[in-house]
Amino acid sequence: MLMMATLLSVTSVLMSGGCTRRLLEDEYIPTAVVPVSINWSASGVPVEEMHRASVWLFPVNGEEPLQYHLEGNLNYREITVPVGVYSILVFNETIDEADWEGITFTGTNHYETFAAMSIPDAGRGLYTRSDTLPLVLTPEPLAVWSLDRFEVTPEMVNSTRSIANTRSGEQRAALENVAPGLTMIKPEPRIKQLTITAYITNLSSSMQVTGTIDGMAAGVYMVSGEKIPSTVTYPFLLNGRVYEDNGKDGTTTRTFNVFGKVSDRKAHQKMTLDILLADGTLYPRETFDATGLMVINPEPVIPTYMVNVGYDNANGDHLTVLPDMGTEGTISVGGWDEVIVPVK
Repeated sequence: MLMMATLLSVTSVLMSGGCTRRLLEDEYIPTAVVPVSINWSASGVPVEEMHRASVWLFPVNGEEPLQYHLEGNLNYREITVPVGVYSILVFNETIDEADWEGITFTGTNHYETFAAMSIPDAGRGLYTRSDTLPLVLTPEPLAVWSLDRFEVTPEMVNSTRSIANTRSGEQRAALENVAPGLTMIKPEPRIKQLTITAYITNLSSSMQVTGTIDGMAAGVYMVSGEKIPSTVTYPFLLNGRVYEDNGKDGTTTRTFNVFGKVSDRKAHQKMTLDILLADGTLYPRETFDATGLMVINPEPVIPTYMVNVGYDNANGDHLTVLPDMGTEGTISVGGWDEVIVPVK
């Protein structure tokens, strides 16, 4: 009898535990119809270049986040949401690795820890001379909007369901009036751009100018915009050229995306330039402390860091002087994209 009683007791506990861990198939979960309206004008991401958009709802009770995707129409969707209190995160694309080449996501189970991170560059290619690791890929444009608290009440369930069932022409406006909070979503950039410009005397004597810049942030927290404190190194190819009237001296430039600078004031940005001359030889590597040279321009939709090297404004000196090989440049901005010469 004692064994039978023990077995019944254990069975009762297991059955009780099972009921608390999962819902019965026919159990009703009240959900409200919530309109999601997104304005991408301040995002820096052209809508025509987007494939999808994501809306994540994080229950404040710690349960698994809910995910919704917008496809086709990336500006509006009506989602069904269970009664509860949520924090909300909206961004372009999804966390699917197929949507990104230069970004991966970590800490996605929690609102505050959700972060976008750089992806290491597996093929170092042109930059085999770099002694700084890791080299990372350039991140794609990323824009984010967040809301710390959004509540779906039982009253919203009945009112939004009745409106949705009418299928009237005023349905969207009526839903936005009953369930406000997600109708003024305006994502903003979570990346910055970096423009590097080098002034070079006898630029026409160079076949290619590559380089690296380190001390840049490895990623960014999606909600706060705070930079990940670890640093990475970006490789770059300066491929836009503008020559002076003599056809020899000029500037070469490149603009690419970065997550920004690390907030730590002790972090420095070191930049190197490797110049491959027209005769196939390497000009001695040049190294610059770009920390003091990096100036932010906040005016564009995506704020831009500006770094200019090779010219000493104080003394009027040209700092990078290549040997004159008797060649003249005919390539202007946007040229030399296809020139690939491995540097070993």
